[in-house]
Amino acid sequence: MSKAAFARRAVEIAMTEGPRGLASRTTTFLRWRILALLEANERTRPLYYRLFDSTSYWEQRYADSRDSGPGSRGGHRQFKADFLNTFVDENEVETVLEFGCGDGVQIELAEYPSYIGLEISESAIQECSERFATDETKSFFLYDPPYFVNRGALEAELVLSLEVVFHLVDDATFEKTMHDMFEASSKYVIIFSSNHNEPTPELHVRHRRFTDYVEDEFPNFDLVEKIENEYENRVSDFYVYEKQMG
Repeated sequence: MSKAAFARRAVEIAMTEGPRGLASRTTTFLRWRILALLEANERTRPLYYRLFDSTSYWEQRYADSRDSGPGSRGGHRQFKADFLNTFVDENEVETVLEFGCGDGVQIELAEYPSYIGLEISESAIQECSERFATDETKSFFLYDPPYFVNRGALEAELVLSLEVVFHLVDDATFEKTMHDMFEASSKYVIIFSSNHNEPTPELHVRHRRFTDYVEDEFPNFDLVEKIENEYENRVSDFYVYEKQMG
């Protein structure tokens, strides 16, 4: 959250919940303010990366009835759905597992035989369970990276990560999530993300050159295709990885 967004949010809470509501969130606002100061200084930015709590950020965001962001709305949402639905169909993919399903709006356009969505926010999982209450092809589970131990219980032919990697601000969460993703795939991993190293004014965004990490950590996966984004105002492209067999 940028400083301007931080200030706007404080005003919104004061207007809707009154002084008591704003006071009850003082600790949270102070924490975000401190994080903003740490992130703004290059020397203290490494400390900010260690202290940022992605789970708390996204849970608060969804609990406040805010959405997953512009990437899962409008034409950009359709662009992602068209590519993924075509990929699933042409490669005869039967099972899909997504790390970071968000509020489920993107998944409404999905045409997958079987889908499991993982998400760190309890509020988002609740929203997805209600949104797809009658859809027996979709299941949702809470994902807590430090306590997620998967020894083959969750596996899919295709593992997805759509505009999630650049939200994995701290290194421990990034590394654990990447390992969980690739270890859960029996054939493909598709990552839709930026791929360059750059800090940003937004506290919940940290661009990474993740392809270098994948190359070093998962040599049994090959980057077989890159699909550039049709929308120039968006930073993410599709990166398609295929597991080496045998």
